Amino acid sequence: MIHVDQIFGYSIVVLAAAPLATQLAIADIRWVFFFPLYAIPAISLMMIVGHLSKSAPVQTFRKLAPISAGIGWALTWHVAERLYSESLRGSQNLLYMLFSIRPTLTWAVSCGHSYNSEYCHDLNDKMNISVTQDGNHHYPDNFWPAQEFNKFLIRHNPIPTSMPPKWRANTWYLGHPEEEFDWAIPSVPLVASHAATWLLIVYILSKHYDRLGDILFKVFITVPAVLYMTVLIGLTGLGFHFRAGTILAEYTGDLMINKDATDFWADITVFEESKRVLYLNLSFQGTFRTSILIVDYASAFTGFVLLATSRLRSGVNGLSALILVPLLMLVPTMQTILRLGCEGHLADVQPFYKIYASTDETISFDLLPVCFASSHFGSVFSALYFAAQYLYTSLGPMVRLVYVTFIYQAFIDDFPMVQNSPKKCVGMIALAFFIPSIFLYMPLGTRIAAFFRYTSQTCFVEVAIFVLIFFFYGWQRLEQDVLMTSQSPARPSLVEYFTRPTSPIFTFLQFTIVPMLLFAKFVAVFDYIRMGGDVNVHVDSGVGFLPLPFYVRRFIGYMITFAPVMIMGLGAALQLFQLVHKHGLPWSDTIKPSPEWMAHASVNPNKPRVHSLAYGIYRKFVFKHISYKTAMFTLFIVETFNGIVLVVLFFLNTAATIDFNRTNRRTANEYRSLMLLIFSSLHTYALYQMRQGMQYAQINGEKLSLYIGVATMEMAMLNAYMWLYGENHRWGTDWPPIIVALGITCLRGFFIMLTIAIRAHSIEHSRPSNTREASEVDPEDLARGSADEGAENDGDEEEDDSPVIFDLAV
Repeated sequence: MIHVDQIFGYSIVVLAAAPLATQLAIADIRWVFFFPLYAIPAISLMMIVGHLSKSAPVQTFRKLAPISAGIGWALTWHVAERLYSESLRGSQNLLYMLFSIRPTLTWAVSCGHSYNSEYCHDLNDKMNISVTQDGNHHYPDNFWPAQEFNKFLIRHNPIPTSMPPKWRANTWYLGHPEEEFDWAIPSVPLVASHAATWLLIVYILSKHYDRLGDILFKVFITVPAVLYMTVLIGLTGLGFHFRAGTILAEYTGDLMINKDATDFWADITVFEESKRVLYLNLSFQGTFRTSILIVDYASAFTGFVLLATSRLRSGVNGLSALILVPLLMLVPTMQTILRLGCEGHLADVQPFYKIYASTDETISFDLLPVCFASSHFGSVFSALYFAAQYLYTSLGPMVRLVYVTFIYQAFIDDFPMVQNSPKKCVGMIALAFFIPSIFLYMPLGTRIAAFFRYTSQTCFVEVAIFVLIFFFYGWQRLEQDVLMTSQSPARPSLVEYFTRPTSPIFTFLQFTIVPMLLFAKFVAVFDYIRMGGDVNVHVDSGVGFLPLPFYVRRFIGYMITFAPVMIMGLGAALQLFQLVHKHGLPWSDTIKPSPEWMAHASVNPNKPRVHSLAYGIYRKFVFKHISYKTAMFTLFIVETFNGIVLVVLFFLNTAATIDFNRTNRRTANEYRSLMLLIFSSLHTYALYQMRQGMQYAQINGEKLSLYIGVATMEMAMLNAYMWLYGENHRWGTDWPPIIVALGITCLRGFFIMLTIAIRAHSIEHSRPSNTREASEVDPEDLARGSADEGAENDGDEEEDDSPVIFDLAV
């Protein structure tokens, strides 16, 4: 039976991912198959770390390596960005729930209200969408009743007096690119809704603190799941047609549906430009975009998994990814079916009603309200749906035990004194988010929310976590920790062997799929091939509301964007000052695990030492034919050539970025130059380390660790670009890049496994002859040694002074 602490932990992770559930439901339906491939190994890796650490993120990363203490605070910054930007959606969900409590939802299908513009048309108008000859207008797109309801009544944007000069998709929510943020009185309904949300949070914390775990699971997971299921079943029986609608987009020169930089997810797609008119199926939102979404939705490297596992009491088994992943998939699956049914329904009711789906607001505040309003008992289903959305994606994640708890726990880790007045600390956190949220509720405040959503997508921290755990601390060492502390038998069954956290299948995915998708997310944010200069565009759009000079605004925007990197650098600098300068410790101690990391792990003589699977395979099939020295030298020659290629690519890309006419922006940018510089430098140093390890008669396996990490990340980055080239299309898969990625994975994977095998061989044969492992110590020998310790040695004056070393770790 699942322990109450485990239910509490599962609830934290599920609610941490909840705000992205609707976004994932918009994606390609194949996310159902992609998600487990990434989520199970990634979440398993973080669960292992959390269960061993028993600490929240700040202390966990400090234990793994003192120099990485800033990673926990960088994650806290990302959580704060998400909490801030999600408050706008939460307030709207509450208002939509209240506006659904009426006999009919005329606001979603009919014009004639005081807030409607002259361009509004009723849903049942059977007119064609008028498109001007130059393609600048799609009328009445962006002026349907449900869209005007959100834009003019909910968010209190000014009603236009003239048609915008150029048509853009989703401007009813994001605003036209030429429009500017308006310093005006914020929307009173949104402010009132936001205040009610935080008052409800304070009430829950003050009155039901001892039952928060039970409340999380029952109120914020079980109840919404039942409400979603009720809406799905009800609408399925009342006219759903499960066929996707069609998006009509007019191509005229550089005018495309995804031109607005504030719509980040719409940018992650490539359009086929060979036809004048593009017909794009809504059910296919792009495999590349889907893969980026599942990285975010897994919440593996956001720190929430560590927060959940740190709350488990002693004696409680760790969480299982095989249980958590289906829980995470439940709500998005229901929302996917709901979306598909509503698309088919609206295609019959109003064929000219086009949904340019990119963010979840375009579904929750456009498609679904119109679907509900044009169905039987629409008011009931609308109220149930928005109640579920508010509880599951808005209020639940904002409760103290999820987002706010994460921030609160970060302060506790470094400043334990805050525990003396928890209510004051939580109140200050709530106030710190409530006041700045006023800017989101002003006209075009959605631009600010879009900017923070964009900056929260940066993948620096996630990559740093993966490198720290997998290479600095080391997967083999982590696997040994698991075997020493787990209750699993020394000889597991075949099923347990392939499903436990240390499964070779999970390990393979952690070496390939997980880092590839992490870097694919980096590519999507910083190196989107089609446009170039993406970061500048998003930064300028997000900070355009500041009444400051242009370059000052851009500087502030970049400070916000790269804040996690600065936080990690500052944390590392403080640790170096404390340990090296102040306490006089060697620099190497800052990258070694803290002594308290394994303080809880007892020696278990029944657990076998971890052996490298690659070593066993290569020793049987490869090293019978060639020597380790020959294999090492061959590897060095091949990787020297790879290093030369990296250096050449760096200079070619850098030369192209100097082109001030931006003619080469489609193939080069400064972020790629920085990435190539980092990889070239690390690759050169890894080659130096390999050469150092080859200088003696016996190979020094420890010198190969850096190469294993660098080669893995280089393979992941290259595969990320190939994944982008191959799948970032709405017309299907471009197979040559996918074939290149598979070939690179096989070839580079062969070299990485070869290096792992050589390192394992070196470590296996470099132990002194007197070394004995703890598993080889006989208790009778220890007892006999103790009995003979006080006896006199009458005839044997010679004693063996060689020490007996008990090897307790790998």
